[in-house]
Amino acid sequence: MNELPPSVTLEELSEENLRPLLDAAVADADPFEVIAAVDGPPGWTPQRRHAFVEFHRGRALHPTRPSERTFVVTVDGEAIGAARLEPRGNDLEAGIWIGRSHRGRGIGSIVTAQLRRLAAETVACRITATTTPGNIAARRLIDTGLRARVHVDGDAVTGISDLT
Repeated sequence: MNELPPSVTLEELSEENLRPLLDAAVADADPFEVIAAVDGPPGWTPQRRHAFVEFHRGRALHPTRPSERTFVVTVDGEAIGAARLEPRGNDLEAGIWIGRSHRGRGIGSIVTAQLRRLAAETVACRITATTTPGNIAARRLIDTGLRARVHVDGDAVTGISDLT
């Protein structure tokens, strides 16, 4: 029996859905997959939880100068990850993380298509994304989901896709 595709939505990040996003990260992602390095023992320490919240409050939720649009990725109404579009000159840089238990189900492809559609509604000329050579799933999303030209430079794989 074929499983129906999940109902995947992108909800603009807000103070109301920031806590469910943190809960999803703590339950289903390594801190180093979703935030910059914070010293301390492994796992989601109180300092890393605080850093996660403050990171988003300082970027997408900044009251006067948000530096990016961040979206909570939901499946059937449950927060399972995040996606972002960050202006970089005339381009938008895309980023996605999906909780481990939700990977491999096609959610990343759906989110990538939604990000590309949102980016096309802006004045940006291109959408870009960067990953590491070993992240095969992200490379596939960059190649097929963003329909990007891929460039490998040392430890960085960058995809660039025209929006016009």
